[in-house]
Amino acid sequence: MDIDFHKFAAGSGIACAILPLFERTTEPDPLPARLFPWAAEHPGLLDFRGKDNECLLLHDPAGAAGGSPAARLLLWGLGKKDKGSLKSLRDAVAGALKFCRERSFVSVGLPLAALEALRDAGIVADMATAVRESAAAALLGLYRGDLCRGKEDEDEERPADPVSFSFLYDEEEIPLFAAARLGAGEARGVVLARDLANFPANRMTPAMLADEARKVAEKYGFSCRIFDDEQIFSMGMGALYAVGCGSRNGPRFAVLEHCPEGKEEDRPLVVAGKGITFDSGGISLKPSASMHEMKSDMAGAAAVIGLFAALGEAPDCAGLPRIVGLIAAAENMPGGGATRPGDVITALSGNTVEIQNTDAEGRLALCDALTYAQKTFRPSALIDLATLTGACVIALGDYGIGLFTDDGELRAAVLDAAREDGDLVWPMPLWDEYDKNLKSEIADVSNIGPREGGAIHAALFLRRFIEKGTRWAHLDIAGPGWVGKSSPLNPAPGATGAGVRLLCRLLRDTRVLLRA
Repeated sequence: MDIDFHKFAAGSGIACAILPLFERTTEPDPLPARLFPWAAEHPGLLDFRGKDNECLLLHDPAGAAGGSPAARLLLWGLGKKDKGSLKSLRDAVAGALKFCRERSFVSVGLPLAALEALRDAGIVADMATAVRESAAAALLGLYRGDLCRGKEDEDEERPADPVSFSFLYDEEEIPLFAAARLGAGEARGVVLARDLANFPANRMTPAMLADEARKVAEKYGFSCRIFDDEQIFSMGMGALYAVGCGSRNGPRFAVLEHCPEGKEEDRPLVVAGKGITFDSGGISLKPSASMHEMKSDMAGAAAVIGLFAALGEAPDCAGLPRIVGLIAAAENMPGGGATRPGDVITALSGNTVEIQNTDAEGRLALCDALTYAQKTFRPSALIDLATLTGACVIALGDYGIGLFTDDGELRAAVLDAAREDGDLVWPMPLWDEYDKNLKSEIADVSNIGPREGGAIHAALFLRRFIEKGTRWAHLDIAGPGWVGKSSPLNPAPGATGAGVRLLCRLLRDTRVLLRA
């Protein structure tokens, strides 16, 4: 679907205009009648209260010949004004676009005057934010996760997405093209991340995931290097190799880089993603219930690839700092060559790790990626994303992201970015007292600690591979990476693309790049 701008005038050719409105207590909101004079006499307007997700579709009695900018007007309730938020706007736009799709409306418009009303009410900070978030919500609301429908679906008629979503402006308003492009680009990055995590494991192996990184690099002009299983082994990435050696689909390690001209010597911001394309648990086999959802255990890596797609779409891509993305991809399977509980492996750092549980595999893949990042790039900041622990879901629920870092400035930057994007991020502790629980009798460290505090122990394991002076943050996205309940912005069950927009916001916060 194209995102564009049209003058708010007769002959715009818009099939349906949408107006998000707050709940009213007395008289109807004057905005519909001001923008669409024919609506002032429409009896249905008196029935619309503006309650949360309430909708009302009005038709211009004169049709296209009436001179209206749109043949139809869809009123969408935002609920009570004192509870309004940026999320209210996103949900309203996403819900309205789905409504329009079900009715096969080819083009949909959103008057900027409606967004100005939200700005004046303090719901959005400025018009650029309102336009950016509306553009993103329009695309995300139309997302479908049914990627593998086949022959039986050929005869089933499904409504097509609208061809265009337009912001309607008048002569005195200034179109915010860059804001719309930014929101749409970030949404397309989220959509890619969702697709990657939603694909079944037989259609998204480690090699295929690495190839998706290569495709993004080729499309947008980034660099990409991919290391196969033999190269991973010879490089000394014993931890990543140990995760994938039980599968016939060997591990892969991909390095994406955006390096604008003149910034070749800059220390980059590095983001690393856990890319377990299927997690059976290995020899420490998981229970069968819901194991099919473990195809999404690469949501962290998908977010990194989605981030680079979003960067490629961004209007200011060339002005961004040097950025590196690392994809540590493997399939954790039992087999004759699989790592066993009790085995000791040597990570890229040189540390030895006792594998007490092969289902604690994500931290093994990531620890080699973190070491590689520090040895190769000396990052200005290093952030990893991973669907790492069920313990984090127990602690923060299905929507909370656990943030682990010892760097106060980086913590503040992530939390600020989360507030702007609407992510639920909560700072978690890295207590030194818990680190002793990772002690191994025969190796430098065990890959698990006690069940209690499992998310903390996993983060402390990763911290063992962080060199002194490296600014590092770990994001555990095990909860929001995959949802079982649908929302206006995300169908369910399915992957969400969690982390993509959070990273996009963070990249525009220079505090994470202050230390040269």
